[in-house]
Amino acid sequence: MKSILIRFSALTLIAFVFSSLQAQRALKPVVINGKLGDKGSFTQIYLDTLNGKNPWIFAQAPINSDGTFQLNVSITTPDIYRLRLDDKNFLMMILSPGENISLTTPGIKLSTDVSIEGSVHSKLLYNNLSQWQFFESRRESLNKQYNEVQQSPYRDSLSAIIINDFRANDSLQKVTLKTQMEKLPASLAWIFFQDKLDMTADFDIIDKTEVAMYKTFPENDFIKQYHDQVEHERKTATGHEAPEIALTDPDGKIRKLSSLKGKVVLIDFWASWCGPCRKENPNVVKIYQQYKDKGFEVFSVSLDKDKTAWINAIAKDNLLWPNHVSDLKYWKSEGALTYGVSSIPYTVLLDKKGRIVSKKLRGEELEQKVAELLK
Repeated sequence: MKSILIRFSALTLIAFVFSSLQAQRALKPVVINGKLGDKGSFTQIYLDTLNGKNPWIFAQAPINSDGTFQLNVSITTPDIYRLRLDDKNFLMMILSPGENISLTTPGIKLSTDVSIEGSVHSKLLYNNLSQWQFFESRRESLNKQYNEVQQSPYRDSLSAIIINDFRANDSLQKVTLKTQMEKLPASLAWIFFQDKLDMTADFDIIDKTEVAMYKTFPENDFIKQYHDQVEHERKTATGHEAPEIALTDPDGKIRKLSSLKGKVVLIDFWASWCGPCRKENPNVVKIYQQYKDKGFEVFSVSLDKDKTAWINAIAKDNLLWPNHVSDLKYWKSEGALTYGVSSIPYTVLLDKKGRIVSKKLRGEELEQKVAELLK
């Protein structure tokens, strides 16, 4: 019995030592050595974790009189943090276990002109933000030039040149970002560029980077939210069969999108309170009147929450088609959630087989595509 106890104690000790070593390996320290060009009156710097509903202090360190500081933290997986002097002066950082980071700023402001070494994803983030801002500055300069030439006798020709420069600048801006995303798709840095790309027009690169990020960081909260958003787009991508929408019309009758299969259908997400939607309505009416007898139908999904306002807008804007539906849930409309609609007006055009052909078409582009599908 004694030998069994000794053997058991030895095994317990070995297991404890092994688990301790594993924990040490899992919690790899990150060291951030920083230098502020001007520390001002700040005496402490903070590193906030963004997990949970509100940011909270993950680590903090004193700022020395010469503006230097050192933060030491232990993390198990790459994640997004906030380096902060105060709530208006901060930098987002992407930290990975074991990084030894050098960070310098030219002044008191924590901004995109920061110099970062030792953190692959943070450096990628700020290099691309700096490039993006270069193009934004160029855009502002072109806008100023455009306004200045409006008083010139050569206004038309000069305006045309500047507009072409605008388009070239915007195109190069996106190409530059996409090229970097292609090189390293599995980076948390791309979470910060969600609003720089169009979910429909730029879906190829969005799809590629999201797949890589979700595979690499499946438990990251930011990635999981982004994954859900992109999944909506995948289900409603061009070429896919349109998901069903079955909602009530103003009389309480259920109307189904699928009942219109065999026709070219425009799903039009709108609302009585949406100014741009109301402005676009005359164009939709025009296209409907022109092509309704040739196999075209409109399926209007309202994001209203006031039934009376919805019905009055239908009458006032002379929306003649019968397929008007709404669950009066505002932005929580089941139809809008199914299609990942985050802004309106938002259109989805279907061919006669009920497949999605294009999205977000308006005006002349919409009319041309409808005419093409009805040939």
